[in-house]
Amino acid sequence: MERFAQECRHPRLRLSIPVAAAAALAAAALIALSSTLPAAAQNATPSAPPPTPPAATCPDQPEMTFTAWTSSLGQTFGEGSREYIFADGFICPDTDQKFQQFLTQNPPKAPNTIVVLNSGGGNLGAGVRMGLIIRQQKMWTQVGSQLPLMIPENENIPAQSVPYLSELTSPPFAGECASACTFTFMGGISRTIGYGSNYAVHQFESDTQTPNTDLQAITEVTSAQLVAYLNEMGISPNFMVDMVQKKGNDVTNLTMKELQQLNLVTPRWQSKWTITALNDNSGFYLNGTTTDRWGTHEIAFVCPPKPNPPAPPTQGTPAPAPAPPPMTAVFYLDLGSRAKAEDLAGAVQGYVLLQSGVFVASVIPAHQPPAVYSNRLSVTLTLPQGLLASLENQPNIGIAFLIDPAAKLPMRLLKFESGLDGALLKQFVAACPH
Repeated sequence: MERFAQECRHPRLRLSIPVAAAAALAAAALIALSSTLPAAAQNATPSAPPPTPPAATCPDQPEMTFTAWTSSLGQTFGEGSREYIFADGFICPDTDQKFQQFLTQNPPKAPNTIVVLNSGGGNLGAGVRMGLIIRQQKMWTQVGSQLPLMIPENENIPAQSVPYLSELTSPPFAGECASACTFTFMGGISRTIGYGSNYAVHQFESDTQTPNTDLQAITEVTSAQLVAYLNEMGISPNFMVDMVQKKGNDVTNLTMKELQQLNLVTPRWQSKWTITALNDNSGFYLNGTTTDRWGTHEIAFVCPPKPNPPAPPTQGTPAPAPAPPPMTAVFYLDLGSRAKAEDLAGAVQGYVLLQSGVFVASVIPAHQPPAVYSNRLSVTLTLPQGLLASLENQPNIGIAFLIDPAAKLPMRLLKFESGLDGALLKQFVAACPH
């Protein structure tokens, strides 16, 4: 196990296993886990951190340090201020203890503090325990770094293209999370991989002198514990299969598609669409509710009023086909902790619709200030049939509220995005009176 700490330095992990077969398939890959998790922890439940092992020396690697940072750099474009804890360096046997001490001395200033991990790995037991602390504190995790030193090492970005890429201008910058760090990352309620960052897995190895029979038994227990940990963190057990593909410093960089399939990364928002009766039961509307880091937003599509019957055509003149009436959409944007709706309502200059994250070219001017409900801004927009038809083929919809810069407010733009059920929208539009 002395060698384990040195073997967990490089990114990439993979393991697949139905729970019942986890021990059999992962035994060879998880040898090192048995000596990093203390014996007393084998009976611990995943929801409580296992007992911490005695302090041990760390290998010849930079030990993980913790730095708190408050950033308001995204406030201009609607992100508000964010609380970060940068965790950089090697995970030693007592790193989880030091992390807990840091939180005690530096309690997070706001909910959803983001722990930004930049680590090549280390002691797996400490990495798992640190992940449990993160989950208990309801913090978020992100792979990144407080310094811009990483992009040339990213396997997903060819080195030849680096001179042509512009770097980010504020942290978190690109970072890496490898080996034991990948289990720490799983503790986040919300989990993201920053631009240009690596998330990497590989087998664990050990030179322990434990007899093979004892080692097999310990490995089976450890494998079961890991599968239970994955289950508690909402990660697919197939992670175990991916993990064993490579060993030593030969690692596997998981692609974004793999990260999504394994539930390692979480979406920025979640949406639900339903057809709901109007309050007066005179009809129906299509309602979308979206939850993101700032609150709960809504979009309501409302059928236009039933058109008046067309005038009878003059003799010999065919009646023109009636133009399809436009649809009304009401957007409710929740400001959360970013600002007060009353302060911003009078400064809204216009609106821009988004389709799958892309701004529709024309800006819709604000003829009147948006309404204020609680701490939400609400605006009603008319959507022509052509735009509705294009939305039916888009997976996402959104809106941006543009703030007049002359108002000298800290916000220049506020937006939210929502998933869109195109099939349900098409069904709703077809049911509207024509």
